[in-house]
Amino acid sequence: MSDQTAPQPLTDQQLDEILDTGLGWLYDTVQPDDAHQHHLGIVFHLPEANRWYGFVPEGARSLPVVSVDVLTVEWIDNGPNGLGTPGNPLELGELDVLAAGLRRRGVESSGTWNGHPGATGSVGLVRPAHPTLVAAVDRYRRGCVVHPERSVFCDCEAWRAEGARIVRPAPFPVAAVVSSAAGTPGNTR
Repeated sequence: MSDQTAPQPLTDQQLDEILDTGLGWLYDTVQPDDAHQHHLGIVFHLPEANRWYGFVPEGARSLPVVSVDVLTVEWIDNGPNGLGTPGNPLELGELDVLAAGLRRRGVESSGTWNGHPGATGSVGLVRPAHPTLVAAVDRYRRGCVVHPERSVFCDCEAWRAEGARIVRPAPFPVAAVVSSAAGTPGNTR
């Protein structure tokens, strides 16, 4: 990667805005009772930093998870074993910075996993997500009520509309793209 395209590290302000926005969505946003949310939650893509941050309503032990991931991984071929190693992993201590940012906000962690030298890292949270968000995830897992045989893979208008009704965070000053972890609203594939 050339110096002109090298990722720019996130500033403290950018990370603060991501955490405040994502945690506000997880814990404070009331969701409509006729909307569903993909179980993988929402992500903030930050291309200039080559990172994305995820906010999962129900992950490990049915509790929220916050993750940081390399957006575009450059894999190193390890030869005949067929395994690759990320050539641009998370920075040493990057997951610790994320966990510390959560602690500063009074968010208790159940632990961390992965991180450097990998391309992804996660922080498990102790407090459940807002009950209306948990209910929206349950409605996603229930699948389409119009076409139950299609489950979460339905693409009918009713299923897409239910997914589009979820309340997502408002844009904020960080140059991030906010989307469903599953893609566009209502996309379940």
